[in-house]
Amino acid sequence: MVSPAFVDLRCNSSEPGYEHRETLKSLNRCAMSGGYAYVALLPNCLPVRDDKAGIEFVIHHTERLDVNFLPLGAITHNLNSDDLCELYDMKQSGAAAFSNANTPLDNIGSMSRAMQYSKSFDGLIYSFCDEPELCKGAFVAEGPVAVSLGLKGKPQMAEFLRVQRDVELADYHQSRIHISKISTEKSVEIIRQAKAQGIQVSCDVAIMNLALTDEAIMDFDSNLKLNPPLRQASDVKALWSGLLDGTIDAICSDHHPQEIEHKKVEFEYASNGAISIQIAMSIGIEGRNRFCPTMSDEKLFSKFNYGGAKVLGIELEAIEEGSSATLTVINPNKQTILTKKSNHSGSDNTYYLNKPLPYFIEATFLNDNCLFNTNHH
Repeated sequence: MVSPAFVDLRCNSSEPGYEHRETLKSLNRCAMSGGYAYVALLPNCLPVRDDKAGIEFVIHHTERLDVNFLPLGAITHNLNSDDLCELYDMKQSGAAAFSNANTPLDNIGSMSRAMQYSKSFDGLIYSFCDEPELCKGAFVAEGPVAVSLGLKGKPQMAEFLRVQRDVELADYHQSRIHISKISTEKSVEIIRQAKAQGIQVSCDVAIMNLALTDEAIMDFDSNLKLNPPLRQASDVKALWSGLLDGTIDAICSDHHPQEIEHKKVEFEYASNGAISIQIAMSIGIEGRNRFCPTMSDEKLFSKFNYGGAKVLGIELEAIEEGSSATLTVINPNKQTILTKKSNHSGSDNTYYLNKPLPYFIEATFLNDNCLFNTNHH
């Protein structure tokens, strides 16, 4: 099968500051190997990408790479203060959108001003919805699994109250909002209703939340410590129905390399995140086969390419004679197995290492460059 190459709305930045986890060069290989042409980079590098110099750094350091890296600028200084960054300056320098990465923007006044301000120059604000006060000491989803493991659970409410808040703000200001990484049934319902009312809201879901439920954490594999956490089957099914009916626009990789010492510890002390961009498509097929077998391959791939492209206003090249090749070649009759040898990232924090996954990306073509994947098993 041939599909337009993929667009990732959310990938964690390691360079500058965390090059031991991954460099822009190794991420380029991971992304291309995973079928991606465009990758939006969160601003959570060191220093935080909260000014035009940070945006220009990404553009300058990636201009010779195959993948189009799209820098996201921070909304507030250093991701933790209430002071808005120079959003307009960053947009002028090439910022694709604005996000506070994995730090929810608690200050409703700052979020309100960011939406108002960005509307004046057609900027897009990403919201990561989490209410930290409701989640203190919790790092797994609330429910029977958390109870059986004796762990405090993160309530669904911690997510959907924020979704509700930011949807209301977007409605009030008549501005756009992108809700990133939704994971609960109620969030899907709120966004479905908001879209029906004509509110300018888009959203994405992280790949890991589509393939596994909280039951997978029974073994305390720290590679499954994620934010948002893996949820119950009812949530996962609701996410798939949201993809099916168009409530959820896109699937993001939320690729997040972590060094081994942040993962080889007890579950509660481990850092959040998993690498995923190289195998995201196959994880998606695995989840689809399990939770939503009625969805066609074409519909699923559209959440990897056109869905994200539309959110960021990217025109994807059509696959036709004479146009520039931006495509990925997928073999449905071959399995993907990510091994230490075939993994291009500088980190290997994934639950899926050495586990067979359905479908295989044979090659990715980006303009004059192509990458052929080889199976190592």
